[in-house]
Amino acid sequence: MTRRNIAFICKAEQDTDIIERQLGGLDYDLDMHVCDSQGEAIEAVKGADVIIDSGVPMPREVIQEIDTAKAIVSFGHGFDHIDHNAAAEHGVMVVNTAGFVTEQVANHTIMMLLACAKKLTALHDYVRGGRWGVEPAPDAATYPTINGQTLGIVGLGNISRATARRAAAFNMDVISYDPYVAPWHAREYRVELVGSLEELAARSDFAAVLVPLNEGTRKLIGASFFAAMKPTAYFINTCRGPVVDEAALIEALRKGEIAGAGIDVFEREPTPADNPLLKMDNVIVTPHTAGTSAVSFTDAKAQIGQEVARILEGAWPMSLVNPQVRERIPERLSATNR
Repeated sequence: MTRRNIAFICKAEQDTDIIERQLGGLDYDLDMHVCDSQGEAIEAVKGADVIIDSGVPMPREVIQEIDTAKAIVSFGHGFDHIDHNAAAEHGVMVVNTAGFVTEQVANHTIMMLLACAKKLTALHDYVRGGRWGVEPAPDAATYPTINGQTLGIVGLGNISRATARRAAAFNMDVISYDPYVAPWHAREYRVELVGSLEELAARSDFAAVLVPLNEGTRKLIGASFFAAMKPTAYFINTCRGPVVDEAALIEALRKGEIAGAGIDVFEREPTPADNPLLKMDNVIVTPHTAGTSAVSFTDAKAQIGQEVARILEGAWPMSLVNPQVRERIPERLSATNR
């Protein structure tokens, strides 16, 4: 078999031991390229059979310069830094490491829900400030219950379904808006599908958005969504910042259209220090860490290696995010576990 070339493009040097353990028995060269510009990315992908991309933007201009690569394997669940439509047109598969953060992001989403409901950060600061007692505690009479409340989830993919399972343990009713999911699939997870974003917003006591960022979801959640929410409801975003119109969220919080929010992701990251969301007492923020755990990055690297091995062996990857590419490339072997 011809020796294969793997180009690992990244923003900083990384250890590839875990990735390469999954490539045992294959004849390959893996070259790491730290890319600080579009031109460097274009040069790095030349002559590669597979590209591993760790956070390097790959717009259409870069995709069009790919000459030999069959696939781009993205380090992480999100793939919005890669123009996957351009890749499909160019006959290049785009693969993500879907699933490696499912449980962690679902945990973080529920953590945000509980923290908002119990006003965790306000109580934390209250006790740290030397105060005590239920009666004078911040807004104690306004703490919403969780049991019997409605959680509305925008999107019903893997992370949403994992979140729904956790919500069921709190005896919550779960509804979802996802026009791509069949009702019988939703029923398997005790989730009721609703017909519009506005209906979900109006019925939810807690609304969480868990969708990928793409052309169809950018600023999916905006002013009309927040206007439809209950003034006692909370909004949670643990997917991607640009899915939400951040200015509309800030305005809704200022006007009291919603009670508060739990935000892990922002339109700009790192978010500026003067972002009003950082100064609101009814907003809990974390630094895009919903998927972080002691094993997350280890699992991601192992999954990357497995996907690269499948591709080099002539099989389909497990997690193809641009399935329309199938029309432009020869048939491959079925994906199998490694």
